[in-house]
Amino acid sequence: MIVPMKKVSLVMLESRRREAIEGLRKAGVLHVQGAGKSSLELETVRENISLVERALAAFPPEKKKEAARACSSEDPLKLAAAIAELAEQRRVLREEADRIAREIDRYEPWGDFDPETLAVLSARGVFARMYEIGKKDLKKFAFPGLSYTVFADKEKTGILALARDAAAFPSGFESIPLPAKSLSRLRETLAEKQEGAQSLSRQIDGYGPCQDALRAEAGRLRVRAEFEQTAADLVPAEEKLAYLQGFVPETKTGDLQAAAAKEGWALLIDDPTEDDVVPTLLQNPKPVRLIKPVMDFLGLVPGYRERDISFFFILFFSVFVAMIIGDAGYALLFLSASIFFGLKTRKKLGYMPDAFILFIVMGLCTFIWGAVSCNYFGIGKALKEGAGIDITQLKPFSLVYIPWLSEQKNVQLVCFVLALVHLCIARTWNFFHDLRQTPRIKALVHLGYLGLLLGLFTVVLNMLIDKVKFPIPPWAYIAIGMGYVFVLLFSQQEGNFLKGLLMGLAQFIPTTLGCISVFADIISYVRLFAVGLAGLAIAESFNNMAQGIMSAGGAFIVPGILVIILGHTLNMGMCVLSVVVHGVRLNVLEFSNHLGLEWSGFAYSPFREKEENAQAS
Repeated sequence: MIVPMKKVSLVMLESRRREAIEGLRKAGVLHVQGAGKSSLELETVRENISLVERALAAFPPEKKKEAARACSSEDPLKLAAAIAELAEQRRVLREEADRIAREIDRYEPWGDFDPETLAVLSARGVFARMYEIGKKDLKKFAFPGLSYTVFADKEKTGILALARDAAAFPSGFESIPLPAKSLSRLRETLAEKQEGAQSLSRQIDGYGPCQDALRAEAGRLRVRAEFEQTAADLVPAEEKLAYLQGFVPETKTGDLQAAAAKEGWALLIDDPTEDDVVPTLLQNPKPVRLIKPVMDFLGLVPGYRERDISFFFILFFSVFVAMIIGDAGYALLFLSASIFFGLKTRKKLGYMPDAFILFIVMGLCTFIWGAVSCNYFGIGKALKEGAGIDITQLKPFSLVYIPWLSEQKNVQLVCFVLALVHLCIARTWNFFHDLRQTPRIKALVHLGYLGLLLGLFTVVLNMLIDKVKFPIPPWAYIAIGMGYVFVLLFSQQEGNFLKGLLMGLAQFIPTTLGCISVFADIISYVRLFAVGLAGLAIAESFNNMAQGIMSAGGAFIVPGILVIILGHTLNMGMCVLSVVVHGVRLNVLEFSNHLGLEWSGFAYSPFREKEENAQAS
């Protein structure tokens, strides 16, 4: 659920503003409504953060930790400034080296010559030009003076032209500029620049043991920046007073009131207005909260006035993941890894993060689906070639196998039933939600969409599964027609029925397209079948490939095993990617669109003490 928020206004003495901010941070419940103002102190802290981040970016990606070495005890900011200066010098040298390398590539076909020689000739009245001419234009190059072909490749020809009169050179061709130095001298300069850059890199690497100190300093500075931002956002009120606004969860107002009484602040607590941009705080039971890592990873936050779909997200996401991966063997590997790393993390932190619990739940769901459809590493119910064994006749596999799911049409039927249930939940929820709003008549539009979903569901089954088995019943035509009429009549209702009716008729084309999209939304769920089938086909292909290799026996057994391991590893990676792309999409797009959820919110982030602050003090 989305926790109700209260809007808070705090008034404090201007002379004690910094003490007041420190008190707010200790209270740790107020989400400050930032005005984005700046101050000298804030800009200084931001510059220091940038300096430390540049210093950290100068180091190569961390390798294996070597034996710890002592770090210099000098001021972290001075240390960062020294490293950043070395990094800037290295950047300049590398850019110069890149420029020289490009120049060498440009003039290398011309060979090693001294540009001064051509300058001497020019002083004595003999002018030289260098031309690079494409194959198509070579025949057009007409020059009465001396010309020498220096090089020729597939694309162009290099010609050195000499003349006593500068006007004698052809006007239709543009010569290339002379190099600044000879090729050998350019190479020497390049080597010098590269050696200089490497020398600076070695100096920077010498500061490697200080990276942890720099990271700690960056953390302290970020906390300081948050403090200074809050101080800058304080708005001057009357003389000697300042005030600050923000939001606090309704359940936490008592904590803020206690802090205000202790610090002597004036406090006003009110309900947010429609114009207020309110942060969102989700608070759910632990089983529902398991979906939070997925939402955090994707940056999904419902708006404060929207609805929380966490329960339905975790419920259907579990089914979608199971059908997309669809392999009980893969599920066992995922489960083993999740349990191993989860227990290892719990030993370190004292608790198991929700992400690992989510992986375990997803693994269990996938194992159940893979078991009932009898799919283990792509072997499935097929006969093992050369062994004559039907795996579905072996216990314990035959105990859970559901033969009905071996038919592709039946799996597609499951997908479409999931679509109907999923989308009908969204529309039913909308109906009861809008019944409490004004005007209530607008809620009838969702009955129209429910009619469309039910009617078009039968059309989908008839068109995509079996025309004989699933004929379109007469009531489906009525449901589709009445549904369309309801959407047309009630989608634009705002209190005046006649005006809403005219507005709905004016939106005839968008409404029609929206109703057609319901058909596409139902079909969209067939991706669960298609992606799962693709994963199975890939697994079977690698199995067949490996079996063909190992059938030769002897030394071919090892490559065959490698094909199985690498092939299934690749397939598992693709399955995980498919979960992110398709499993999330059905919740975030199809379901959310029918619910009217735009994910327009931002997370509640109270101004409070953090771990970095403890390091700073």
